[in-house]
Order: sequence, then C-alpha cells, then structure tokens
Amino acid sequence: MKKHAVRWVKGLLKYGIGFGLLAYVIAKYWEPQNDAPGLQQLLQGPIEFGWLLVASLLIGLALSLQLFRWFLLVQAVELPVTIRNTFRLGLVGVFYNTFLPGSVGGDLLKAYFLARAHPERKTRAVATVLIDRALGLFGLILFVAVLGSIAWVADNPQIAANRDLQRMIKITALISVGTIIGFLALGLLPQRRADRFAGRLRWIPKIGGSLAEFWCAVWMYRQRLRTMVICVVLSALSHFGLVFAFHSASQIFPAANPDSEATLPEQFVIAPIGFIAQALPISPGGVGVGEAVFAWLYKLSGRDPSRGVSARLALRVVEWIIGLIGYIVYLRMRAHHELPTVEEEEERDKAHTAG
Repeated sequence: MKKHAVRWVKGLLKYGIGFGLLAYVIAKYWEPQNDAPGLQQLLQGPIEFGWLLVASLLIGLALSLQLFRWFLLVQAVELPVTIRNTFRLGLVGVFYNTFLPGSVGGDLLKAYFLARAHPERKTRAVATVLIDRALGLFGLILFVAVLGSIAWVADNPQIAANRDLQRMIKITALISVGTIIGFLALGLLPQRRADRFAGRLRWIPKIGGSLAEFWCAVWMYRQRLRTMVICVVLSALSHFGLVFAFHSASQIFPAANPDSEATLPEQFVIAPIGFIAQALPISPGGVGVGEAVFAWLYKLSGRDPSRGVSARLALRVVEWIIGLIGYIVYLRMRAHHELPTVEEEEERDKAHTAG
C-alpha cells in the first residue's frame, strides 16, 4: 500500500511539474515582446485548418512507420506477433506515453505483452523495445547531422549565420559517426567477450541489470545487420514525417510577418533537438517541457519564441487526439483481458526496477 501511495505522489508531482511549466511558458509569452507577437495575438488570429490536417496525417504516417519498425525488430528475433497486435499495442503505448506519468511507460508494456506470451524468451522481448527506443533516438540525432550538414554546406543563410545551430550540427555529427563506428566494430567481438562484458555490467549498482540487458540487445541485433539497416531507413522516413509535421504545425497560426517564421532548413535542426529534449521523463508526454524547449530553440535561432510555443501546442493537440484513440484501444483490450491487471503491472514495474 505504501509503495502504491508513493507511485501516486510521484505521478501527481510529474503532472504538477508539466502543467505548471506549461502555464509558466504560456504566461511568459502571452503578451507581445520586442515587436514579436504574443500567444494571445497568434491564437486569436486566423487558423489554417489545412495545415492542421497535413500535420495530423504526417504524425499518423510517422507513427505507422515507427510501429512497423518495431514489428521488424520483433520478427528478427523470431518472436511471433501480428501486424494487428503491433499497431494495437503501439496505440496503447501512445496512450501511456502521452497521458500517464509512469517511469516505465507504454514501450515496456509492449515488451511485457510479448514476454507474458513467451516467458522463456523474455530477454528477447525486452531487447526489441530497448533497441526500438535507441533507434528512435539515434534517428533524430542522425537526421540533424545529415540534413543540417547538407543545409550548411549548401550555404543556407539562416544556418551559415548561426553558430549555435552549427554547434548542434557538429555535436550530432560526432555522435552519429561514433555510434556507427562502435556498432560496426561490435562485429569483431567474440561471443564469449560480449557475455563477459555483460556480466561485468550487472555488478553496477541499481542500473547494472538494465545496462546489461541493453548491451545484450545491441549485441543480438549486431548479428542482424540487414534488419538494422532497414530499421534505420524507417527511422529516417518517420523523422521526416515528424519534422514536416512540426513545420506544418508552425503554419497553423500564421504570423503577420512571414519573416518571423523558421524556415524548413532551420526546422531540420530545431525540431529533432526539441523532440529529443522533451523525451526526458519529467512530465507526461513532455507537456510543458516541449513548449519550453521549443521556445528556447526558436530564440536561439533568432526567431520569435512564441512561434515555437504555438507550433508545439498545435502539434500537441494532434498527439492528444491520437492518444485518445489509443485509450479506446486500451479499454477494448482491457475488456478482453489482453492487458495486465493492476497487480501484474506493479509486478512488472517491480521487476524492471530490480533489473
């Protein structure tokens, strides 16, 4: 009972932080500042519903590509799962990640679903989720490195004149190159040494089990290079959808001065960095955090911060609609006893923490 109460307190704290930060950001940029329009002016202006429809379609496309990527990762380790279940679990995961404050989130619910059906292959089930998360993060970093570099080399005026954006491109390029080299080099490592290293990781207090599981997952998928290449391509395509969705969302509340809007090459750097930052488990769905981060990124690129906030708010509405669809799927699966009970969820969280 005590642990259950602690979970509730932590959850309420995350809601408080998220919506408190959201209220602060909205209040800060509500009125015009330095000739820049405030949120009040933007939200009271005309609404471009065509751009809202485009953003919604692109978010749906990006999510579909991400779920298909997870389907391929599951198939690669010979765990039986259907496309139908992949998308159902994916939508439930969106509901968890969008509205619920739990530290485990909807991604590990998918692993639990697979592991419950095949307990003898629990490690593989967890590996699919860990690698899927890593691929999503790596895809965003690679997107900034490649598209940002192309825009920079092409002498895009906004990027060529902004050292902060250039610094972000350099950092993501270094991380991308290092990750690719490290992943390919794993192919030279014998199995016994990989197992020995996993055993050493388990000795690290608290996080050792999780690190060892992630290491084993990376090692397992290094042996399936063709699948990983396909999944990286799917990640790139899904991130194109996400970035263009954010760019579309930035057009929903048009500004009187078009020059205040970030260009598409700028969004190639701004949007992925913003998505990465808001993925931190500070608040449900990154609410408040995303708006604050995009305001900062827009200011960093010399654009009106209120434009970044309004774009993120518009895109969040789309995400909440998809999350509500996931809630409907969640209720249907609950009714058919296809999802874990509260007691089973607590056991799952406990096992994850112990690991």
